[in-house]
Amino acid sequence: MKKILVPVDFSGHTDITCRYALEFAKTYGGEMRLFHTYFDQIIIADTSFPDTLDMTTIYNEELMKEIFRQAEHNMDELKERVCSLAGKEGISNVKVTSVVTGGELEHELKGICTEFHPDLVVMGTTGKGRNVHTWGQVSTFIIDHAKVPVITVPGIRTFRGFDSIMFAADLTEGNATSISGLLDLFSPFSAKVHVVHFITGAKQHDAYVRMKGLQMKFGEEERAGKTTFQVIEVEEDNQSAIDRFIADNKINLIAFRPHRHGMLYMFFTRNITKKNLFATNVPLISVPAAGS
Repeated sequence: MKKILVPVDFSGHTDITCRYALEFAKTYGGEMRLFHTYFDQIIIADTSFPDTLDMTTIYNEELMKEIFRQAEHNMDELKERVCSLAGKEGISNVKVTSVVTGGELEHELKGICTEFHPDLVVMGTTGKGRNVHTWGQVSTFIIDHAKVPVITVPGIRTFRGFDSIMFAADLTEGNATSISGLLDLFSPFSAKVHVVHFITGAKQHDAYVRMKGLQMKFGEEERAGKTTFQVIEVEEDNQSAIDRFIADNKINLIAFRPHRHGMLYMFFTRNITKKNLFATNVPLISVPAAGS
């Protein structure tokens, strides 16, 4: 790991998002780049004098300049806090950089990923003003388009670690490479990966067969206590089953393989919804399979 991209919007839990990114940075070394985009469109008033600027246009331009100045100020303060935390923890192998730009958020995120080539993206799931819908859409967009792991952090107060990870297996072909990538990525943290698939409704014998085949590919890791494999039949509401598994196994990170049809396509089962996922209030990581 050499490059970590951290999109931020200066919301209330931006600092904890940066804390997750810094945990990776101090383990692997390299560059941690903080990135913020502000909306830079101004309204040009109609005028019968096309070669001149009226007062509304001038006002809007000044407003945009002030928004940019405020964004830079917020970024400077955030960068200072991150560097201060790194100093307190004796982290010397990390270079913290920052970029502030104006534009349409999704377009700018594509651009920074193309230019920076991050090895990992870390961002929040709750935006400024606790606008889950907007910022949640952005994090979903990044997961769907990034070809590297993406960690999304909910509005939690403290860093929870990476020692117990649940991999939500859809039992498709790409699961094995995603699990391998997950084990490699978190090997410095002595993480244990719980591979689980939930079944709702009638029993599906095929799920047990597929899970057994997946399990056989990781016999050595299972014997070493690094992995477990389990199919769970849900006879109640989905959320209760997920929450119970998380509590029983002290899960502090949920991993999954993103799909072209969206990150929740065939996630657990088709009956497990986005609402279930966000309700866990557990950080997520998407782990693309090789070539996906």
